[in-house]
Amino acid sequence: MAGLPRLQFLTLDASPLSHRDQALAALQGGVRWIQFRTKTLPEAAAIEEAARIAELCRDYYATFIVNDSPRIALAAEADGVHLGPDDPSPAEARQLLGAYAVVGVTLNFPAHLERLRGAQVDYAGVGPVRATASKAKHAPVHTADSLAELIAGASPLPCFAIGGVTAADFPALRVQGAHGIAVSGAIALAIDPTAAARALVAAVSA
Repeated sequence: MAGLPRLQFLTLDASPLSHRDQALAALQGGVRWIQFRTKTLPEAAAIEEAARIAELCRDYYATFIVNDSPRIALAAEADGVHLGPDDPSPAEARQLLGAYAVVGVTLNFPAHLERLRGAQVDYAGVGPVRATASKAKHAPVHTADSLAELIAGASPLPCFAIGGVTAADFPALRVQGAHGIAVSGAIALAIDPTAAARALVAAVSA
């Protein structure tokens, strides 16, 4: 989905800020695509927090999606969902959320490309680019060549590189074929999250 911004921010359980406050800091820094990602909140609490972020994103005219759960995305009136390899299929998410929802998938290995076959998917998150503390038990880190091959295999789907990505990485990742980048700790754990967001927005806009 080429119309999506080139920078996506994923909220983080380990941040000293609430998920909503992380989203607010990112939005104030110019980010216009937020993904709510929690691995610890019970479903009812996750729906409540997601709904608060959805309302905030509407105020900023930003795209808002939920990680893992099409059901939470629907309940929170999010714009879509991001699905990992163990989550519901893109077809299941599309059936629940409708034709106009944003549906993204994670691609860590070439075998994951099978998830795209016959599916209406808008973008892919590819990586990890490097080791990161933002996600436990992440997949093996890619080389520049293996990441480029994975992105090429997903073409023409827009791919967003993720996993320890910094603003300085963006030019090289563009050369490897990435449409954009997705970050979490780079904003959520920053001393000044809004300033960090602003720097990332500037990097992907250059």
